[in-house]
Amino acid sequence: MKKRRTIGFLVNDIDVSYSNLVYLMTKKAAEKYDCNLIVYEGRSFNNPSMADSQHQISYSFVDNTRLDGIIITSATIACFISDEEFVEFCKRYEGIPLVSLGIVVPHATSILVDNKPGMKSQVEHLIKDHGFKKIVYISGPPTNTDSVERLEAYCEALRENDIEVDDGLIFYGDFMAQSGYDIIKEIIKNGIEYDAVVCANDEMAFGAIKGIRDLKDAYNLDLTQKGVICGFDDSITSRLVKPSLTTVRQPIEEMCFYAVEAILKKIEGEKVEDVVKLPSVLVKRESCGCKNAAEVDFVSDSSLRLVPGQRIHENLQTYSLDELFDCITRTLKLCSIRSCFIFKYCGGTLLYEVDSIFRDDFRLPEDSELIYAYYNDERITIEDSIKYIKTRCIIPDRFFNEDRRFTYLVNPLFFYDEHFGYVCFEVANDDVLNFEPIRGQISNTLNGALMLMERAKMEESLRETERLASLGQLIGGISHNLMTPIMSISGACFGLEDLVHEYMASIEDPSVTVQDHKEIARDMQEWINKLKEYNSYMSNVIATVKSQAVQLNSDAINEFTIEELVDRVKFIKNNNPQIRKAVLNCKIDIDGKTAIRGDISNLAQIIENLLINAVQSYEGMDNASNIVDLHILKEENMVKCIVRDYGKGIPNEIRDRLFRRMVTTKGKNGTGLSLLLSYSTIKGKFGGELWVESKENEGSAFYVTIPLTDRE
Repeated sequence: MKKRRTIGFLVNDIDVSYSNLVYLMTKKAAEKYDCNLIVYEGRSFNNPSMADSQHQISYSFVDNTRLDGIIITSATIACFISDEEFVEFCKRYEGIPLVSLGIVVPHATSILVDNKPGMKSQVEHLIKDHGFKKIVYISGPPTNTDSVERLEAYCEALRENDIEVDDGLIFYGDFMAQSGYDIIKEIIKNGIEYDAVVCANDEMAFGAIKGIRDLKDAYNLDLTQKGVICGFDDSITSRLVKPSLTTVRQPIEEMCFYAVEAILKKIEGEKVEDVVKLPSVLVKRESCGCKNAAEVDFVSDSSLRLVPGQRIHENLQTYSLDELFDCITRTLKLCSIRSCFIFKYCGGTLLYEVDSIFRDDFRLPEDSELIYAYYNDERITIEDSIKYIKTRCIIPDRFFNEDRRFTYLVNPLFFYDEHFGYVCFEVANDDVLNFEPIRGQISNTLNGALMLMERAKMEESLRETERLASLGQLIGGISHNLMTPIMSISGACFGLEDLVHEYMASIEDPSVTVQDHKEIARDMQEWINKLKEYNSYMSNVIATVKSQAVQLNSDAINEFTIEELVDRVKFIKNNNPQIRKAVLNCKIDIDGKTAIRGDISNLAQIIENLLINAVQSYEGMDNASNIVDLHILKEENMVKCIVRDYGKGIPNEIRDRLFRRMVTTKGKNGTGLSLLLSYSTIKGKFGGELWVESKENEGSAFYVTIPLTDRE
């Protein structure tokens, strides 16, 4: 039996009109030719959007050994970079059959669209059939080949019809709807006169249509004159706007089917042309005025969703991992998604920078752990045989089978620039509009849930680390007090030794009287009494340390009162030399009998950590007041502890990330370990919250809130 081929498909965004049609047609072709499709959705390079740049990591998942061939939507992915830069990027895929859509790539079959005939026909149609002369042109990025060709065609059409090219009517967008929206608003507000607007793609045309609609009343616009807008692509949505969009049709279906045919031939070693060029043609609809002009009524993509995004958002709001997975299962069924696999990277989070995709030293985590599996419309148990895989394999081999063809969509899971895994959907229908909302909600909620899961796994080691850190701080606090009696004992020993030598010498000395012997004995007794005094003091200190150590090592979950907590704080104040440097103002606005469930030693240690931080905030300040306020109060059903200082404050860049790096803790000597342990303990053991408010040079306030016991 002939092996079913697996094709990798690199695309910028399957939720954008043009790319959506390219994706759907490629998927349709893969179905016709019975080959598997793995879709790597990674956005455009150098896109100014921070969120979009994080999706680029998807292109790093491509595994040449997993795929038989690759199709790249080059023109859209390389929208903001030069062709030369993109060709350099494609070198990583050498050695595997490759088809490039829109850009000529060496060693690949490149399928291009001849932009000029269609664009020239459109501009000539506006000039000859409608009599327009002042035609605004909204171009794509000047580095993009398609953008350049379409602009050249616009200029050639004007010159061939004896109309001078006016640079004041040429504007540059980025192929996204927002840029079309912004540019048309600029044109209207600046009073630039025009007869018609031609956009280099449909997306910018949709944005321009919406911009005119939004400004219609404010500027008293006549849409029969200012609403003449044309696009380029003939995307699905071009038929759904009212009036329908006059545009230029790229032969997308032919291009995609040819791409799949070509890649399959290349896989089999057959000869395929290096460069294929397909024509573009004008599609006349209503927006140019060919039919009765109608008021612009922009149709939002959201109206096409099978499941509203808000419904997805509501379904996935939880930070419990079990609840999250149950919610995901319900959402997948609701959206008719056949299969879904969620992986987290082994070894923790990955910091992904904007240029990481172009760096030779960038590597994905080698291994990933499967934490959720939904296959053939039902959730399945994760067995040991499928739990861990090589990251770039995307899915376990069991689901990469020969029984039926599949289309998988790979998306990264991240929070800001911190990546912690990926999700792989199996696509069962043509509705793609739900994938990004689901991916985004999984990322946001899984970020918190994974932190809780990691903390649960680390709880034992964290508890031990916390105990050692607490003992270390306690011992450091009393070391100064112990040093004095230790030095005194050493001095007493020297004193006794001198007296012993003196007494031995006096035994045979006839001049030493009985009174002299009694004085030596009194001196020796005095030193012995001092030794007993120092010994008693040290015994008391050691007993106190032992008591604290036993309490800190306890795993028992008990109740304690505010009164007991205040007593513990007093002990800390009296025995920690760092805290004694401060003027500590304690204010208690809660009944001392109020009970808290948990380990008192843990909370006492957290308060000690916060007090030490408060004292250290004054270091290096001139005329520092060293005032630290501790306020314990009741707020609704919570106990709130506030530790406030008036020191240097915390810089914004540090404050914003203060409690976010638990997974990268380097150990007890790591920067900020005490705060990280405190945060973990408050969240995990007390079910509370810990946060900070700070202004530089004005001070900081750390807030701890803990739920009261039920009887409160």
